[in-house]
Amino acid sequence: MKKMVVGVSLALAILGFLMSPAMAAAGPPPNAPALSAFLASLAVPAAAHGPKHPANHWNKALCNATANCAFGGTVSCQGNSSSTSCTAVDGNCSWGIVGYVICDGYYSSCPGSCCPGDFCSHEDRCAASCYPCSYSYTCNYGSCSDDCECQYSTCPI
Repeated sequence: MKKMVVGVSLALAILGFLMSPAMAAAGPPPNAPALSAFLASLAVPAAAHGPKHPANHWNKALCNATANCAFGGTVSCQGNSSSTSCTAVDGNCSWGIVGYVICDGYYSSCPGSCCPGDFCSHEDRCAASCYPCSYSYTCNYGSCSDDCECQYSTCPI
């Protein structure tokens, strides 16, 4: 950009020296902008051609995300910070995912669970597999995970 401004300035200076003395004596035509104003306009930086961000971040989102829920409907969010990213993952119960979005680091999930209704009813299996020892059974219906831990220190000798 600076090379272009210097080049235009040199070209204008050379043209000024080449003008006839009569034209130079007559002065500039009326309503003509001054040379200094023209040169000053060349020094203004060109507009960037990157993505345009709204001036008011509260009124317009920088990114949006919408995911389709496994059981119908959608979940959406908007990112409003300058360093944000928006992510959407559609629901797919064969992968154990009900669907979710993340914007500005905040997570929003679709309602429901991909687990069958009786998923957390395996405690009796846990008890039977640990017998005669004590056990600990935990189940998280939301993430379709369960855990059976036998407490071997409680087993009779």
